[in-house]
Amino acid sequence: MTAMFGGVALSDFLIVHAAPIEGHGLEDLGAQAIGVGKVSAAVHMADLLRSRAHVRAVLLFGVAGAFPQRHRERDPAVAVGDLALVSHDVLGDDGVETPDGFLDLGAMQLSDCGPFPMDPRLAKAAAERLSAPLVHGVTVSSCSGTDASSQRMSARCAADVESMEGAAVAFVCRKFEVPMLHLRAISNWTGDRDRGEWNLGAAIEVVQAAVRSLMQP
Repeated sequence: MTAMFGGVALSDFLIVHAAPIEGHGLEDLGAQAIGVGKVSAAVHMADLLRSRAHVRAVLLFGVAGAFPQRHRERDPAVAVGDLALVSHDVLGDDGVETPDGFLDLGAMQLSDCGPFPMDPRLAKAAAERLSAPLVHGVTVSSCSGTDASSQRMSARCAADVESMEGAAVAFVCRKFEVPMLHLRAISNWTGDRDRGEWNLGAAIEVVQAAVRSLMQP
């Protein structure tokens, strides 16, 4: 009997991550590194989807930063070490700063900055299996490593978590009409890095265990 998840055969999933360290130890599942950042992630995703006609769904996983309480109007949805499913993602810093505020490429009618929703069937199945919350994501080229930048991004996008690839991968998946599931574990708080409570190793362990829970027969 073919092993399935969310209505898709496990053998038809393409499993991808950004940095090699995120996928080290998951080679038996066929996890592929697509590089850190929007450009690398998008180019490698397009190449993989062109060369693998059998792919029926994409699982993107990795670590992410979460916006802390001091930069938000509501309580954080996740904390350092937690697992989360990104329900939708946006491109957060593609645009122009103006005296009247930030204009993204969508507002200038030059491109689409999202939101890019994840596949609801896959997200629902993963949330139930993993008991993980659904969160809002923002994808950036420059991470929010100061309180000022974190506050600005939180106010602009009302996101819960920040990564450097999510929306770029979602953009490519939409072009190829392939459903996507986006899984992150929180490695740090955004903002001043000495207040980030960093624990990269624990976050990698958490997200890898979740990938195995979803993708192993």
